[in-house]
Amino acid sequence: MALSRKDSFKLKSQLAAALSSAEWSFDKANLLLLEFGLPPLDDGWNGPSLTDVVARLPDEDLIEMYALVMGIEREEVEDVVESSADTGNWKPGYARLFLSHSVTHKQFAGEVADELAVVGIHGFVAHDTMTCSKPWQMQTEQALRSMEAFVALVHPEFNASAWCLQEVGWGLGRRVPLFAVRIGADPLGFLGRNQWPSCVGRSPKDVAKVIGSWIASIRELGTPVVDGLLSALKAAGNYYDAGATASRIASLETLTDDQFRQLDEIWWSNDQLHEGALATKAMKPFYRKNGRSWPPPKAHAVAAASLGLDEEPF
Repeated sequence: MALSRKDSFKLKSQLAAALSSAEWSFDKANLLLLEFGLPPLDDGWNGPSLTDVVARLPDEDLIEMYALVMGIEREEVEDVVESSADTGNWKPGYARLFLSHSVTHKQFAGEVADELAVVGIHGFVAHDTMTCSKPWQMQTEQALRSMEAFVALVHPEFNASAWCLQEVGWGLGRRVPLFAVRIGADPLGFLGRNQWPSCVGRSPKDVAKVIGSWIASIRELGTPVVDGLLSALKAAGNYYDAGATASRIASLETLTDDQFRQLDEIWWSNDQLHEGALATKAMKPFYRKNGRSWPPPKAHAVAAASLGLDEEPF
Protein backbone atom coordinates (compact mmCIF):
# COMPACT_ATOMS: atom_id res chain seq x y z
CA MET A 1 0.00 0.00 0.00
CA ALA A 2 1.16 3.54 -0.73
CA LEU A 3 1.77 5.74 2.29
CA SER A 4 1.19 9.47 2.53
CA ARG A 5 4.21 11.55 3.50
CA LYS A 6 2.63 12.17 6.88
CA ASP A 7 2.15 8.44 7.57
CA SER A 8 5.58 7.57 6.17
CA PHE A 9 7.27 10.17 8.37
CA LYS A 10 5.38 9.01 11.45
CA LEU A 11 6.26 5.34 10.94
CA LYS A 12 9.90 6.10 10.15
CA SER A 13 10.25 8.37 13.19
CA GLN A 14 8.82 5.75 15.55
CA LEU A 15 10.86 2.98 13.91
CA ALA A 16 14.12 4.92 14.21
CA ALA A 17 13.37 5.70 17.87
CA ALA A 18 12.64 2.03 18.63
CA LEU A 19 15.84 0.82 16.94
CA SER A 20 17.83 3.39 18.92
CA SER A 21 16.53 2.09 22.25
CA ALA A 22 18.48 -0.15 24.60
CA GLU A 23 16.36 -3.11 23.50
CA TRP A 24 18.10 -3.11 20.13
CA SER A 25 21.85 -3.65 20.30
CA PHE A 26 24.13 -2.54 17.48
CA ASP A 27 24.56 -6.12 16.22
CA LYS A 28 20.84 -6.91 16.47
CA ALA A 29 19.91 -3.77 14.51
CA ASN A 30 22.46 -4.64 11.81
CA LEU A 31 21.08 -8.18 11.57
CA LEU A 32 17.63 -6.72 10.95
CA LEU A 33 18.90 -4.33 8.28
CA LEU A 34 20.76 -7.12 6.48
CA GLU A 35 17.61 -9.26 6.57
CA PHE A 36 15.90 -6.53 4.54
CA GLY A 37 18.85 -6.18 2.14
CA LEU A 38 19.89 -2.82 3.60
CA PRO A 39 23.45 -1.59 4.27
CA PRO A 40 24.62 -2.23 7.83
CA LEU A 41 25.54 0.53 10.22
CA ASP A 42 29.20 1.43 10.79
CA ASP A 43 30.93 1.89 14.14
CA GLY A 44 32.93 4.74 12.66
CA TRP A 45 32.00 7.81 10.66
CA ASN A 46 32.13 6.29 7.18
CA GLY A 47 28.92 4.29 7.03
CA PRO A 48 25.29 5.43 6.84
CA SER A 49 23.45 6.42 9.99
CA LEU A 50 20.32 4.66 11.22
CA THR A 51 18.28 7.65 10.09
CA ASP A 52 19.79 7.47 6.60
CA VAL A 53 18.93 3.79 6.26
CA VAL A 54 15.37 4.07 7.61
CA ALA A 55 14.69 7.13 5.47
CA ARG A 56 15.30 5.12 2.29
CA LEU A 57 12.88 2.31 3.14
CA PRO A 58 10.17 1.76 0.50
CA ASP A 59 6.62 1.70 1.84
CA GLU A 60 6.15 -2.10 1.80
CA ASP A 61 9.43 -2.77 3.62
CA LEU A 62 8.70 0.07 6.06
CA ILE A 63 5.36 -1.45 7.06
CA GLU A 64 6.86 -4.93 7.40
CA MET A 65 9.88 -3.75 9.43
CA TYR A 66 7.69 -1.54 11.63
CA ALA A 67 5.42 -4.49 12.42
CA LEU A 68 8.41 -6.74 13.19
CA VAL A 69 10.15 -4.21 15.46
CA MET A 70 6.97 -3.19 17.30
CA GLY A 71 5.84 -6.80 17.74
CA ILE A 72 2.48 -6.39 16.02
CA GLU A 73 0.84 -7.85 12.95
CA ARG A 74 1.36 -6.18 9.58
CA GLU A 75 -2.42 -5.94 9.19
CA GLU A 76 -2.61 -3.85 12.36
CA VAL A 77 -0.17 -1.32 10.91
CA GLU A 78 -2.11 -1.15 7.65
CA ASP A 79 -5.39 -0.79 9.56
CA VAL A 80 -4.07 2.21 11.48
CA VAL A 81 -2.66 3.85 8.34
CA GLU A 82 -5.85 3.31 6.34
CA SER A 83 -8.11 4.54 9.12
CA SER A 84 -6.10 7.72 9.53
CA ALA A 85 -7.34 8.84 6.13
CA ASP A 86 -10.95 8.83 7.43
CA THR A 87 -11.29 11.66 9.93
CA GLY A 88 -14.83 10.62 10.90
CA ASN A 89 -16.42 13.18 13.18
CA TRP A 90 -13.20 15.10 13.87
CA LYS A 91 -13.15 18.84 13.22
CA PRO A 92 -10.99 19.55 10.15
CA GLY A 93 -7.65 21.15 10.99
CA TYR A 94 -7.84 20.42 14.73
CA ALA A 95 -5.46 18.10 16.61
CA ARG A 96 -7.39 14.85 17.23
CA LEU A 97 -7.45 13.90 20.93
CA PHE A 98 -9.50 11.02 22.36
CA LEU A 99 -10.76 11.82 25.88
CA SER A 100 -11.40 8.59 27.77
CA HIS A 101 -13.70 9.07 30.76
CA SER A 102 -16.29 7.30 32.88
CA VAL A 103 -19.90 7.92 31.90
CA THR A 104 -20.50 9.38 35.37
CA HIS A 105 -18.30 12.33 34.45
CA LYS A 106 -19.48 12.81 30.88
CA GLN A 107 -20.40 16.45 31.51
CA PHE A 108 -16.99 17.22 33.00
CA ALA A 109 -15.27 15.61 30.01
CA GLY A 110 -17.47 17.62 27.66
CA GLU A 111 -16.51 20.86 29.39
CA VAL A 112 -12.82 19.93 29.13
CA ALA A 113 -13.35 19.31 25.41
CA ASP A 114 -15.04 22.70 25.03
CA GLU A 115 -12.02 24.41 26.59
CA LEU A 116 -9.60 22.47 24.39
CA ALA A 117 -11.53 23.49 21.29
CA VAL A 118 -10.67 27.13 21.99
CA VAL A 119 -6.99 26.29 21.48
CA GLY A 120 -7.46 24.14 18.38
CA ILE A 121 -7.66 20.68 19.94
CA HIS A 122 -10.70 18.50 19.24
CA GLY A 123 -11.34 16.36 22.30
CA PHE A 124 -13.51 13.38 21.29
CA VAL A 125 -16.09 12.72 24.00
CA ALA A 126 -18.29 9.69 23.34
CA HIS A 127 -21.92 10.63 22.59
CA ASP A 128 -21.09 14.35 22.39
CA THR A 129 -19.04 14.11 19.20
CA MET A 130 -21.11 11.41 17.50
CA THR A 131 -23.55 11.45 14.60
CA CYS A 132 -26.95 10.28 15.84
CA SER A 133 -27.67 8.18 12.74
CA LYS A 134 -24.59 5.96 13.15
CA PRO A 135 -23.93 3.18 15.72
CA TRP A 136 -22.09 4.66 18.71
CA GLN A 137 -19.62 1.78 19.13
CA MET A 138 -18.55 2.00 15.48
CA GLN A 139 -17.96 5.75 15.85
CA THR A 140 -15.95 5.23 19.03
CA GLU A 141 -13.75 2.64 17.35
CA GLN A 142 -13.25 4.94 14.36
CA ALA A 143 -12.18 7.74 16.70
CA LEU A 144 -9.74 5.38 18.43
CA ARG A 145 -8.30 4.33 15.04
CA SER A 146 -7.87 7.90 13.80
CA MET A 147 -6.90 9.75 17.01
CA GLU A 148 -3.52 11.45 17.15
CA ALA A 149 -3.25 11.42 20.96
CA PHE A 150 -5.02 9.82 23.93
CA VAL A 151 -5.86 11.23 27.37
CA ALA A 152 -7.48 9.38 30.27
CA LEU A 153 -9.49 11.42 32.80
CA VAL A 154 -9.08 9.10 35.78
CA HIS A 155 -11.97 9.72 38.16
CA PRO A 156 -12.62 7.06 40.86
CA GLU A 157 -15.08 5.28 38.54
CA PHE A 158 -12.58 5.03 35.67
CA ASN A 159 -10.80 1.83 36.70
CA ALA A 160 -14.10 -0.02 37.19
CA SER A 161 -15.24 0.74 33.64
CA ALA A 162 -14.59 -2.03 31.12
CA TRP A 163 -15.05 0.50 28.32
CA CYS A 164 -12.42 2.87 29.73
CA LEU A 165 -9.92 0.04 30.16
CA GLN A 166 -10.51 -1.11 26.59
CA GLU A 167 -9.95 2.44 25.37
CA VAL A 168 -6.66 2.56 27.27
CA GLY A 169 -5.70 -0.69 25.53
CA TRP A 170 -6.39 0.93 22.16
CA GLY A 171 -4.20 3.90 23.11
CA LEU A 172 -1.33 1.66 24.18
CA GLY A 173 -1.70 -0.60 21.16
CA ARG A 174 -1.81 2.31 18.72
CA ARG A 175 1.35 3.74 20.32
CA VAL A 176 0.00 7.27 20.05
CA PRO A 177 1.17 9.88 22.58
CA LEU A 178 -0.64 8.98 25.80
CA PHE A 179 -1.37 11.03 28.92
CA ALA A 180 -3.45 10.65 32.07
CA VAL A 181 -4.89 13.13 34.54
CA ARG A 182 -5.56 11.85 38.06
CA ILE A 183 -8.87 13.21 39.33
CA GLY A 184 -9.37 11.27 42.54
CA ALA A 185 -7.79 7.96 41.50
CA ASP A 186 -4.58 6.47 40.14
CA PRO A 187 -4.80 4.55 36.85
CA LEU A 188 -4.27 0.80 37.04
CA GLY A 189 -2.36 -1.59 34.81
CA PHE A 190 0.19 -0.41 32.26
CA LEU A 191 -1.15 3.14 32.48
CA GLY A 192 -0.24 3.25 36.15
CA ARG A 193 3.49 2.86 35.63
CA ASN A 194 4.03 6.62 35.24
CA GLN A 195 3.46 9.45 37.68
CA TRP A 196 0.66 11.53 36.17
CA PRO A 197 -0.44 15.00 37.32
CA SER A 198 -3.23 15.31 39.87
CA CYS A 199 -6.11 17.72 39.19
CA VAL A 200 -8.40 16.88 42.09
CA GLY A 201 -10.79 19.75 42.67
CA ARG A 202 -9.61 21.59 39.57
CA SER A 203 -12.01 23.06 37.03
CA PRO A 204 -12.43 21.71 33.47
CA LYS A 205 -10.61 24.83 32.27
CA ASP A 206 -7.62 24.02 34.50
CA VAL A 207 -7.59 20.40 33.33
CA ALA A 208 -7.75 21.53 29.70
CA LYS A 209 -4.78 23.82 30.30
CA VAL A 210 -2.72 20.90 31.67
CA ILE A 211 -3.66 18.73 28.68
CA GLY A 212 -3.03 21.57 26.21
CA SER A 213 0.48 22.13 27.58
CA TRP A 214 1.24 18.44 27.16
CA ILE A 215 -0.10 18.37 23.59
CA ALA A 216 2.01 21.40 22.66
CA SER A 217 5.14 19.54 23.81
CA ILE A 218 4.63 16.66 21.37
CA ARG A 219 6.84 17.18 18.37
CA GLU A 220 4.80 15.16 15.87
CA LEU A 221 1.65 17.08 16.81
CA GLY A 222 3.29 20.49 16.44
CA THR A 223 1.86 21.19 12.99
CA PRO A 224 -1.67 19.92 13.74
CA VAL A 225 -1.75 21.95 16.95
CA VAL A 226 -0.70 25.16 15.21
CA ASP A 227 -3.15 24.47 12.39
CA GLY A 228 -5.82 23.85 15.00
CA LEU A 229 -4.99 27.05 16.81
CA LEU A 230 -5.23 29.03 13.59
CA SER A 231 -8.56 27.37 12.78
CA ALA A 232 -9.85 28.16 16.25
CA LEU A 233 -8.68 31.76 15.95
CA LYS A 234 -10.44 32.17 12.62
CA ALA A 235 -13.66 30.73 14.08
CA ALA A 236 -13.56 32.74 17.34
CA GLY A 237 -17.03 34.19 17.83
CA ASN A 238 -16.38 36.50 20.77
CA TYR A 239 -13.62 38.64 22.28
CA TYR A 240 -12.88 36.18 25.09
CA ASP A 241 -12.35 33.12 22.86
CA ALA A 242 -10.33 35.25 20.44
CA GLY A 243 -8.15 36.51 23.30
CA ALA A 244 -7.67 33.02 24.78
CA THR A 245 -6.62 31.51 21.46
CA ALA A 246 -4.38 34.46 20.63
CA SER A 247 -2.68 34.04 24.03
CA ARG A 248 -2.10 30.35 23.35
CA ILE A 249 -0.50 31.15 19.98
CA ALA A 250 1.62 33.84 21.60
CA SER A 251 2.93 31.29 24.11
CA LEU A 252 4.66 29.48 21.23
CA GLU A 253 8.25 30.42 20.54
CA THR A 254 7.60 31.34 16.89
CA LEU A 255 5.76 30.35 13.71
CA THR A 256 6.92 29.57 10.20
CA ASP A 257 6.67 32.30 7.55
CA ASP A 258 3.70 30.51 5.99
CA GLN A 259 1.95 30.27 9.37
CA PHE A 260 2.55 33.96 9.98
CA ARG A 261 1.04 34.74 6.58
CA GLN A 262 -2.02 32.70 7.51
CA LEU A 263 -2.19 34.53 10.80
CA ASP A 264 -2.00 37.89 9.01
CA GLU A 265 -5.00 36.97 6.86
CA ILE A 266 -6.98 35.55 9.78
CA TRP A 267 -6.32 38.68 11.84
CA TRP A 268 -8.11 40.93 9.36
CA SER A 269 -10.86 38.41 8.50
CA ASN A 270 -12.35 38.37 12.02
CA ASP A 271 -13.41 41.58 13.77
CA GLN A 272 -13.21 39.76 17.12
CA LEU A 273 -9.44 39.93 16.56
CA HIS A 274 -8.49 43.28 15.06
CA GLU A 275 -11.17 45.07 17.09
CA GLY A 276 -10.55 43.11 20.29
CA ALA A 277 -8.31 44.36 23.08
CA LEU A 278 -7.56 40.87 24.45
CA ALA A 279 -6.34 39.47 21.14
CA THR A 280 -4.32 42.61 20.44
CA LYS A 281 -2.70 42.46 23.87
CA ALA A 282 -1.46 38.93 23.13
CA MET A 283 -0.50 39.32 19.47
CA LYS A 284 1.29 42.69 19.47
CA PRO A 285 4.32 41.63 21.58
CA PHE A 286 4.39 38.23 19.84
CA TYR A 287 4.74 39.84 16.42
CA ARG A 288 7.38 42.28 17.62
CA LYS A 289 9.35 39.56 19.40
CA ASN A 290 9.57 37.74 16.08
CA GLY A 291 10.65 40.86 14.19
CA ARG A 292 7.41 41.25 12.27
CA SER A 293 5.54 44.47 11.64
CA TRP A 294 2.52 45.39 13.73
CA PRO A 295 -0.31 45.52 12.93
CA PRO A 296 -0.11 42.68 10.40
CA PRO A 297 -0.10 43.79 6.76
CA LYS A 298 -3.40 43.49 4.95
CA ALA A 299 -3.56 41.24 1.91
CA HIS A 300 -4.08 44.10 -0.56
CA ALA A 301 -1.16 46.00 0.96
CA VAL A 302 1.13 43.00 0.50
CA ALA A 303 -0.02 42.59 -3.10
CA ALA A 304 0.57 46.27 -3.82
CA ALA A 305 4.04 46.15 -2.29
CA SER A 306 4.98 43.15 -4.44
CA LEU A 307 4.04 45.19 -7.52
CA GLY A 308 5.93 48.26 -6.34
CA LEU A 309 2.72 50.24 -5.89
CA ASP A 310 1.53 52.42 -3.07
CA GLU A 311 -1.22 50.97 -0.92
CA GLU A 312 -3.45 53.97 -1.60
CA PRO A 313 -3.26 54.97 -5.32
CA PHE A 314 -5.21 58.19 -4.82
